[in-house]
Parts: sequence; C-alpha cells; structure tokens
Amino acid sequence: MRTVALAAPAAAPPRAGAITAAAALAAAAGLLAAAGWGLPALALAAAVALAALGACLPLNATRATLLAALLLVPDVPSGHSLGFLVHWSQGLTWSNFVLPALAVPLLGGAWLAGHRLTPARWPPLARGCFWLLAWSLLTLLLPWSAGAMPTAGAATLLAHWVKLALFVYLGVVLAGEGAAWQRRAGQVLVVALAVNAAVGLAQAAGWLPVFSPLAQAQPGVAARASGLFYDANMYGVLMAWALLWLLCRLDLDGRGPLRGSAARPASARAGLHRAGWWLLTLAVAGNLVAAGSRAGFAALAVGLAVLLWFHRWRPALRAALLLAVLGMLFPARSWQRIASAANTLQEDWTSGALAPAADGSTQQRLASMEQAWQQIVRHPLLGLGFGRALYLGVAAVGSGPVRPAAPFQGAQSMGLTVLAETGPVGLALFLIAIAMPLRRLWRAAATSAPALPLLAGFVGLLAGFVGLLAASFTIEVLWNARVLALTVVLTARAGAGAGEPEAAP
Repeated sequence: MRTVALAAPAAAPPRAGAITAAAALAAAAGLLAAAGWGLPALALAAAVALAALGACLPLNATRATLLAALLLVPDVPSGHSLGFLVHWSQGLTWSNFVLPALAVPLLGGAWLAGHRLTPARWPPLARGCFWLLAWSLLTLLLPWSAGAMPTAGAATLLAHWVKLALFVYLGVVLAGEGAAWQRRAGQVLVVALAVNAAVGLAQAAGWLPVFSPLAQAQPGVAARASGLFYDANMYGVLMAWALLWLLCRLDLDGRGPLRGSAARPASARAGLHRAGWWLLTLAVAGNLVAAGSRAGFAALAVGLAVLLWFHRWRPALRAALLLAVLGMLFPARSWQRIASAANTLQEDWTSGALAPAADGSTQQRLASMEQAWQQIVRHPLLGLGFGRALYLGVAAVGSGPVRPAAPFQGAQSMGLTVLAETGPVGLALFLIAIAMPLRRLWRAAATSAPALPLLAGFVGLLAGFVGLLAASFTIEVLWNARVLALTVVLTARAGAGAGEPEAAP
C-alpha cells in the first residue's frame, strides 16, 4: 500500500506582509489628502515609498544608503524646533529629521520583507549603551514626579533619549556581518571621509560657509572646519581617528598584506592607488589642523602612544612629522592653541585662580567641571536626571574660584556629565559600555588577529578608539548621536571574534 505524502500549503512569501502594509499606508495617505491634510499625506506617501524600497532592495544596499546618510547629511540648523527646547543652535539640524525619516521606513520595509536587520551578536558598545540608556530613563522619574521638569523640558529629554536609542540601534544594523557587507561599508566610509575632508578644507579656505554655529569664526579669525558635522571639536576627534587609521593602512599596504589573494596590480596602477591614499591622508591631517580642536590633538597624541605600545613606529613617526609641518604652517590653529590651554591649566593649578587673560575656552571648561563636582555633591545617588543639565540647563550651586555665572549645562567632560546626571550607577554602566569593546580590541591587537583590509587591522581601530576616549575628558563626545552610532560601527569588529579569515579587498 502506497502512502501518499500530502504537501503542506506553501507559506506566503516574506514580501507579502510588506505589500499589505504598504497598501494600507497608501490608503491612509489617500484619506488624509482627501480630508485636506496635504502635508501629512505627502509625508505618509513618502514613508510608504521608502518602506516599499526597503522591502525590494537587498539589505546591504539599504545599509549602504543609511551609512552614507549618517556620514554625509550636513548638520545645518533648520530654524525649526518642533516645540522642543533647543538652546545650542537655530533649531534642530537636518540630521535630526533626515536620518530618522530614512532609517525608520527603510528598515521597517526590510523587516516586513523578512530580512534579519541585526547581527547574531550585537556590538559590545551597543549592548552597554542600551543598559546605560535604560538606567538614564529611570533617573528622570524622581525629578518628573517632583514637578521639577516642565512639559516642554520633559518632551525634550524624552526626544533626546529616543534619538540616542535610535542611533545606537542604527549602529547595530550598520555593523552587519559577512565579508560582502564589510567590504561595502569600508568603501562607503572611504568615500564619505573624502567628501568630509574636501568640505573641511573648503571651509578652512573660506569657500564654503561653516555649517555649525559652534565653529563660526570670530571677526578676523579664520573659520574652524567642521566638515558635514555639527561640532568642530567632535569633528577633530573623528579626523584624528581617521588619520591614525589611514597611516596604519598605508603602513600595512606598503608591506603587502592588504592585497589578499588577488593578483597584484601593475606597478603604475599600484603607484597611483597608493598616491590616492596619501592624498586622502594629507587632506585628513589638514582637516585636523583646520578644526583647531585641542581634543582632536589629544586624541591623536594618545592614539600615537597606542601605536608605539604595539611597535608601529612608522605610522607614528609619519603622523608626528605631518602634524609638525602643518603646525608650523598654521601655528594659530595648532600649537598656539595647545600652549594657551596648557598655560591656563598651569595657572589654575599653581594659583587656584585664573587671570583675565586666560584662555576663554579652557577657563569655561574648568568652570563647568568645578560646577559638576558641586552638583555631584548635592545629588550623589541618582544625579540630576538624564539630560537635565546637558540639554536643559540647571541652576548653578556652590561656590569656587571658577564658579560659572550661567546655568550648569554639562561638565564638558563625558564622565563627569554622566556622573552628575545619572549618578554612580550610570557612570559604572558607562565605564562597562566602553570597557567591553576596548578589552576586545586590545586583545585582538595584541594577538595580531586579522581584520578586514580596509580597516587595516585592529591596532588602527584600537588607537582611534582610545584617542576618542581620551578626548571625552574634555567633551561629551559619545552623547552626540551621529558620533555614537559611528563608534558602534567602527568598534563592532571587537565582538566578531579574533580568528575570522581575512576577506579580500
């Protein structure tokens, strides 16, 4: 007797859900338009189109689009605040609108189409950041229940929290997995770096307006380069990381391991290829100087120390020579600013008071740090609450030789701001978050583990990350959503394992 196996009914294709959702949203857009809500209807129609595109595109193409947007959308103030309290510019910048408007529908469509958006193992920095964000939200319960936050202030803090969480998740998605995506991500990073370097040099030359109000020049002083980013200081830190990476790549390229298994190109083509990398390296070094960021120079100095620790003498020497030459050509942007800050610190350390001629920026940082300790003493357990100082500002307390007259708006130091706003638990979670990728990067660099060719091994990644952490002593670099997402992407390889085979470029 023959047994006939009955075939199970075929499952619906994974894109059926995306098509159904798109049809429903399109119908909703039509109803809004018919009711006279033209702008919401247009926005919903655009979201439908992007969701449909995300469902149809390969996931790596969607990731490449979002990575390019993360790096290339200029932070131009829009002039609109949407009712939130925005004290640092003339309205929210474009990245606050463009990146979520692209990411949410594109990734929503990809998810409805059945794509797995996140890697099996999340980047260690992202995991730690989500624990920190969860605790940060809890710290707002006490001031909110006590009526210490107006409605607009509470909405502003919640919006910032959602934005940081969204950008951390975006970093997880962009971390991806697989050699094909890693190669494409490396190519997008190189192109975006070249575009930012060109924009930064044009800003320094006065050919382009500086996008960031924080980088605007004073009368008679050249504008500071900020690229397509908002803050010249954070841009300088990123340029320091990029310079360390490029010099490590040139060092490895000269030894030959970046060629993979493919045949070597002709000597003329190889020379042109290497000349292009050198041109990009010089442009990045010029951007570091043009940014005029002492945090950027500190990040570079600490990164060079990491290279020397791992006996990478050649890239360290090249970086020192490049900065020495550029410092002599543009002293007002480099060593004069460093000397001014050093003199101000020495004056404060020896006399306990600052002279009127002290460096204004350094004086402001010292004042904010002194005020942060006063706030920590007054709120030792739960802190002020996430974002209350940094995004809203709170009344100054206590006294001291450098007590600020203005409200306390953050310590201009990542660790102190986290401690003042979220208490010792928040600081511990922050330290754990940065320690996880740091430990794994250090271990991979120490064992000479392979990395993708475009990332030039783990030593360059480690040097840049350690430099960024050093710069966080003077700026809240990891509370910038774009920088945080990018750092998640760049340190994601720390959790990928040390024994993976190296992919061909």
